[in-house]
Amino acid sequence: MSAAQPATAVLPMLNINKEDFPLKTELVAVLAEENIHAEHLVFRDTLDLASIKNLQLVLVDHNVLTEEDKDLESKVVEIIDHHVRETDHENATIEPVGSCTSLVLRKILSENPSFQDHISLRMIMKTILLDTVELQPSAKRVTPLDVEMVDKCEKVLGAQDRGQMFRRVMEEKCRVDHLTAGQLCRRDLKVVSKNGVRIALSSVPMLASKWTELADVEKEVQLFMSQGNFEVLLIIGINIDKETVTRDLVLAGDEASNSYKKVQTALENHTDPSLGLELDKSVKNFVRYSQQNHAASRKQILPIVKQAL
Repeated sequence: MSAAQPATAVLPMLNINKEDFPLKTELVAVLAEENIHAEHLVFRDTLDLASIKNLQLVLVDHNVLTEEDKDLESKVVEIIDHHVRETDHENATIEPVGSCTSLVLRKILSENPSFQDHISLRMIMKTILLDTVELQPSAKRVTPLDVEMVDKCEKVLGAQDRGQMFRRVMEEKCRVDHLTAGQLCRRDLKVVSKNGVRIALSSVPMLASKWTELADVEKEVQLFMSQGNFEVLLIIGINIDKETVTRDLVLAGDEASNSYKKVQTALENHTDPSLGLELDKSVKNFVRYSQQNHAASRKQILPIVKQAL
């Protein structure tokens, strides 16, 4: 139930299908620590949103609907996000913080200053630490609000071992040895779609160059792109070693297609921000770039791809 609107039933929905939940290893682990499992959750294929009478949608961690969901636009009543603004919705809180969860907690505390749910606060704190790489300035993600919201969590929970908390969640995020190259494409996926052209942007918890070395990677990529009707696949890789962040990109698709050329050109030539891409010809069957701008995550790359189309 909603504290602000007690008569309104509120359902938190994960915007993924149930079959993809096990792929999100850090999410599974954090929820399991609080004894929350798949059978307790609502997934995108659990409910038919279009069939719900008087539906009201609050978008969290994104501020535009996909092409497939455009018919739900009139149902959106609020947006909380930290990505590039792509909406003119009148009730949108969009700020470039390190973790969208920081905005969510600020919203909760503004409506209920005495909020002290330990389960929620533990999960919120773990998420902020993961998103900001343990609030480390060197990762260039953390903002004052992220630090403030972690402090707010600890005022209720007591002092926490932030390093240990971050490392445990990060270890789970990187525990993907049991996943195929194709499953890693689905694990953390964003889709850009325009005029029938679909581009997949998949973030993986390893360098993209390492992903290209996985078993049957070419076959897995062909199947993933065919099933999703994608013209281009962009693998966004990252490696975090203590305070050092390394990033790279891999492009897959028909290099002769217009869509591929547009995306490639946009990534190479974009200046605000510049990704600092350097072509690496040692990777076979894919185009791989090392990325010198280690602060540019998918949050910055996705708008570049959208503009390219």
